[in-house]
Amino acid sequence: MNVNYRTDETHAHQTIDVSIHSHKSHVFKLLGTTEGIKQWFPELSFEEERAGSQLIFDLGNNEYEYAKITDYHPNDHIGYDWDQGHVDFSLEENGDTVTLTFKESLPFTFETIANDFTGWYFQIQSVKKLAETGQPLSKDAFDFKSKTDEIGQTLNLN
Repeated sequence: MNVNYRTDETHAHQTIDVSIHSHKSHVFKLLGTTEGIKQWFPELSFEEERAGSQLIFDLGNNEYEYAKITDYHPNDHIGYDWDQGHVDFSLEENGDTVTLTFKESLPFTFETIANDFTGWYFQIQSVKKLAETGQPLSKDAFDFKSKTDEIGQTLNLN
């Protein structure tokens, strides 16, 4: 897995490239369908699986947030606005592996950048494990605090 953090004048950016031993169609199903996404991010579902529709984040207690799907190209690419930022997933097949590239951009006005980047870092690892083994990564097996602190220091957010 290759991870890069950078900043510009207004935003912090995270890029994660991970090689997954699977097929594009399988990985895309995990990323781009309600059935798939619920296996690694159970609070999420698609209103419709297409650009212009929405991803629904169930916060519990009948509270929801909505993310506009900006790009939806089956077996290739998905992008959506996530709160104040944007996330993007793209897939490239390389023989018996798929490279998943995840990009996230958040404005500095977003107060919990390091936490959000950590969450997506965990989720990308979970997608890889799910695609390769059929089981997502356990939250108990991940040190969220250490990773959040590391990202905050890397981006000079502390």
